Amino acid sequence: MDQGNDSRVDLTLTSPFPQMDFEKDSQRHKLNGGSLRRDPQLKGPTVSAIVSHAFWVGLGVRLFLAWFLPWALDDGGILPGVSYTDIDYHVFMDAATYIQKGSSPYDRTTYRYTPFLAALLSHLPRKGGRFLICVADALCGQLIVTMRRKQRNLTSNESSMAASWPKRLDLNLEDVLWWLFNPLAINICTRGSAESLIVLLPVLITVWIVTSGGNSLAIATLAGCWHGIAVHAKLYPIIYSLSFLTHIAVSYDGPSAVHLPVPSSISHISGYVHGWKRRLLRPAPVLFGVCSIGVFAGLTYLSLLWYGQKAIDEGLLYHFVRVDHRHNYSMHWYWIYLGRSTEDESMALAGRLLLITQTVLLITTSVMVAPRNLTLAMFVQTFLFVAHNKVITAQYFTWYLCLLPLCSASFRLTRRVVEALAILLVSVGFWLGSAYSLEMLGFGFHRIVWMASLIFFAANVHLLRALLASAQLHSSTPVYSFTVKKD
Repeated sequence: MDQGNDSRVDLTLTSPFPQMDFEKDSQRHKLNGGSLRRDPQLKGPTVSAIVSHAFWVGLGVRLFLAWFLPWALDDGGILPGVSYTDIDYHVFMDAATYIQKGSSPYDRTTYRYTPFLAALLSHLPRKGGRFLICVADALCGQLIVTMRRKQRNLTSNESSMAASWPKRLDLNLEDVLWWLFNPLAINICTRGSAESLIVLLPVLITVWIVTSGGNSLAIATLAGCWHGIAVHAKLYPIIYSLSFLTHIAVSYDGPSAVHLPVPSSISHISGYVHGWKRRLLRPAPVLFGVCSIGVFAGLTYLSLLWYGQKAIDEGLLYHFVRVDHRHNYSMHWYWIYLGRSTEDESMALAGRLLLITQTVLLITTSVMVAPRNLTLAMFVQTFLFVAHNKVITAQYFTWYLCLLPLCSASFRLTRRVVEALAILLVSVGFWLGSAYSLEMLGFGFHRIVWMASLIFFAANVHLLRALLASAQLHSSTPVYSFTVKKD
């Protein structure tokens, strides 16, 4: 493609102030009292004000709960034996204290994160880190709102979405409910878990940049830098690398490239692979890859330079071998528990076999789905990655829940989906009840918890199958379109 082509790139982030960019919706909505209404379901000045000031209301709720709930619940003030603050938050802030004293954050046992997190928190008072995490989480919510509204503007597909999801809420209210007022997101960030700060925000920023509607090298450079930050901070976003590359490669070719040929026989596979090789070696995807690797390597080198090999061992390599038999939803839980003091070759073999299946699914979704619908591919990849992981905690759910709002228009709310979701919720309740009986009440429920973990895994697979069965994957309705203006 000619490098002289002029691409129209829109990286405008929706303002958190009331005068959000709703002009394009004016023909479908009525402006009433400074708030935007789509139908009679959104009534009353209170709801309208909350939607119009959603970012500030969501942030205010987070900041208040981040102060009030630790004050009320920590130290057994109301519920004996229950502490609201996540144990990881104490680890973060202890590591930050070590940096303040001129020591290494890895002198704090169990600190297994990037040293830049502790360095950032070292400039804040001990209770201030939680508030910074809340700000990052609210920014994640605002990015989700921005991308959902842009998605509707680009596809002009509100009527079809409304037909697929009966009795929908007002779309602007729905946008803010996905994350800004999501109880799970609020709970996790106010407890002091840094997922939003160190990984969700960089991932969402990368998605926002890549799906901005442009195909310039500047887009690839900026997105690559943010992707490198995300991978260094948490490592798991590396599973998105191929999806980003294929999406950028197709956007670089223009809209016609979205209609990718699928090999119908073995004889066509060679040509199919050659076609992708040609696309991925274009300047934009190559630049994205170089910037991603460069930023990741640069940050990792600085960590090694400042804090030695322990920064690599604890901050990166540990996550390849991490096992945890407490607070773990994973179906591997009981296996890990039984083999916690010995090397278990059968467990290692099972892990490698699961890795093969995940790799096949990862490549398939990256090549077949990501060029048409990036966020759908990322959601499926993350959902599968979390479900198959050896360690699953509540924070891991946010990894794919932050992507679900960006691909929800691809799914239809069928009876099968509702039933699968109900089964998943029941499985979570069963797991929580059995785990509480084991860890808090001391009952010998080890095998029951294992059974609950297996049921939870099966429920996740069942839900994903139901969602994909309802998904609209055809390229005629991509989530984001590519606008290329030729000279």
